[in-house]
Amino acid sequence: MSLTLQFAGATQGTPAGLTVTRIGTTPDVEETWLIELDAEAATAAALEPVVQALKDLQGTSGDLKLQSDGMDLRALGTADCRSGPTLVGVTEQDRAPGQAENRRRVRLEFRATLQDAASAIQSHRYSVRLTTEPGQPQRVLTTGAAILRKGEAPADSEAVLLPVLAAGYRRVRQTVMRDAQVPSVEYEVMDEQVFRALPGGVDDGHYIISEFTDAQARSLRAISGFFTGASARARALELRPGAPVSSRVSENPFSRRVDFEFIELVESGGTLALTESLTFTTTRRVIDHPLLDTALPAYRQQIGAPQTEVIQEGSAVGDGRHVSPPAPRYAGDLIERQVHYSMPHAGLPADRRWVTTWRYVSRGRSAILAGAPHA
Repeated sequence: MSLTLQFAGATQGTPAGLTVTRIGTTPDVEETWLIELDAEAATAAALEPVVQALKDLQGTSGDLKLQSDGMDLRALGTADCRSGPTLVGVTEQDRAPGQAENRRRVRLEFRATLQDAASAIQSHRYSVRLTTEPGQPQRVLTTGAAILRKGEAPADSEAVLLPVLAAGYRRVRQTVMRDAQVPSVEYEVMDEQVFRALPGGVDDGHYIISEFTDAQARSLRAISGFFTGASARARALELRPGAPVSSRVSENPFSRRVDFEFIELVESGGTLALTESLTFTTTRRVIDHPLLDTALPAYRQQIGAPQTEVIQEGSAVGDGRHVSPPAPRYAGDLIERQVHYSMPHAGLPADRRWVTTWRYVSRGRSAILAGAPHA
């Protein structure tokens, strides 16, 4: 059996020994070949160019094969390696051999980083961090790194590597770093929970609705915020009330951001104070029949079922006007309704000028379970 070493498509000599070592984990699996090679020539003078030719190959890469009579015993192709196989070392074992041998032992070291040729993504490692802060929306931070197959364009794999945007979230930050020399992708993505879907044509923004009383004791409602996007102005104007007290819209056409504030009058409840009470009285109709024997108690007879009478009464003080009384609690059994509005004399104090009182009497045909009055 005759062994030959093939490297980069050329025969390099006859190996006397081969040691193969594979270490590491995916995607950093490294395979090393240590080969004892006998360089031979017809004369001692012709041997030097042969050894020098091996030294000149140091640093080059190509397919590596160990053959026997033309058959491959072991092969390491460039298609199976993310880097290499590369000749990284050439060492002469005997620098001064006998002149008659015309042979010199040389040690060659080849190194390669393996890859799975059938998969574009060799490895993908990522971490997901969920953060929740008081008063802030929930955020998901995803960081990852992927090693790609040799020759792959990193941009082609981004759609597969980056996390999919979950329903109810929006992407607020995305950073991608590509390395084309050693095909790889590193990324950082932050997604933020959206409590309410943004209007159509709006990429980002928010608005706040607040109610307050101004110096003239008017009840006002303010809608203020900002939108960004192609339809930001149109969506902002949709929030403007029909008769605003004040309206402000400012637009930056370069960033497509619209800031707005709308203020309108609102109807207040108009009630400064309200009190109400409920009285439940349940009665039975009975007849006591005296017996002939005065020593025995009378015989009591109940006629019909017990009945409950409910009296609902209360009063309310209005703010600049009389307020309407509440509805009867037991409207189906109502038999009496009294409502009184005070005389709004200008000399009366505010808590006596706009007073509404009411009294409802309801009588059920059976017992009614007592319940607390409405607040």
